[in-house]
Amino acid sequence: MMTIVGDQPDRTAPVQEIISPAPRAEWHDVLGSDPGATALQTPEYFGAVLKATKGHDASRLYRLADGRRLVLPLVRRRVPGIKLEAAYPGGYGHGSLLATNGLRGEDVRTVVESLRGAALSIRIGGGHHTAEQWAAGRMPGVVAASRRVEVIDTSGGFEQLRTQGFNKDVQRSMRKAMRSGVEVERDTTGRLVPEFYQIYLAWVDRWVPRSGLPPALARYSALRQEPMQKFQIVTAAMGDMCRVFVARRDGRAVASSITFICGQHGIGWRSYSIKEIARPVAANTYVQVAAIEDACEAGVTSFDAGQSGGVVDLQHFKHSMGASPREVIDLLVEPQLVTRARQAKDSAKRTVLSALRRRSTGAGEFAYRS
Repeated sequence: MMTIVGDQPDRTAPVQEIISPAPRAEWHDVLGSDPGATALQTPEYFGAVLKATKGHDASRLYRLADGRRLVLPLVRRRVPGIKLEAAYPGGYGHGSLLATNGLRGEDVRTVVESLRGAALSIRIGGGHHTAEQWAAGRMPGVVAASRRVEVIDTSGGFEQLRTQGFNKDVQRSMRKAMRSGVEVERDTTGRLVPEFYQIYLAWVDRWVPRSGLPPALARYSALRQEPMQKFQIVTAAMGDMCRVFVARRDGRAVASSITFICGQHGIGWRSYSIKEIARPVAANTYVQVAAIEDACEAGVTSFDAGQSGGVVDLQHFKHSMGASPREVIDLLVEPQLVTRARQAKDSAKRTVLSALRRRSTGAGEFAYRS
């Protein structure tokens, strides 16, 4: 455990003490007092990420002079001779920062200042509902990146969303799915993960020949990024905060999604379908509607349907269900030399991939992308 006592460089919110790893009892206390808390910020999800990635716990508890506390989920990954840290590794979403009674802009500045020099590169980020606070982290020596997520306002309840938020295409798809005998099952124990993963494997089979990459490389990349163990670990750790939905036609699983529910916020984590079977009976739309209805019944006021990766059809699909774009801000705390090297590497990677890969995803295949 690391403990730092004394004055910190931030002028607006002096830190009396930093404890790492963050004590779980205090983490739960801060979680319960923060109205912006999401499932991605829970100790349960953090523990699952550590287990799935074999990362090291670098989480931090900040005790401030005014009596408030902050909790930052932070995973440390080690490369020989290099220390990297991130709120979560890629593919696991963004853990963000918890704060007693809700996040403030000065909290973000306090944390950013405390992280300078702590590792070669540290990536942290917020949610769509705290973008204004995270904007306060835009300061010299910090790289700020804005991205877009699609968010559904569920504050009025499902019936209002169904009648006023869903467009006519969604209404028709719901009727088609019901006429076609599509049935949706929900589970919070992880029991449906094998069926979810079989759908993912079918999606990979369809994606590989369209990826523009060598088939062996494409398959290896897809399975390495999304191993079945990842979903088993997460669902086992999170209990009823994690809901797995499977849509079946004639007993066969053809579409599935995984969502997270915590407090006022729902998150669409993963969703895939077997397009050639699911699309004719609108099974993918039906499973998304079931997941959103479940979120509404749980009392969430917003449902984050994730990024669309620039895929226009996918954006339209989410908008048809009442989603609208929201900004999310990520911050990279690192020296300028590291920033330049990373940007050069990212640019080269994008150039190679754009030369190899054609767009292969569209509406009806999946709804969420992290």
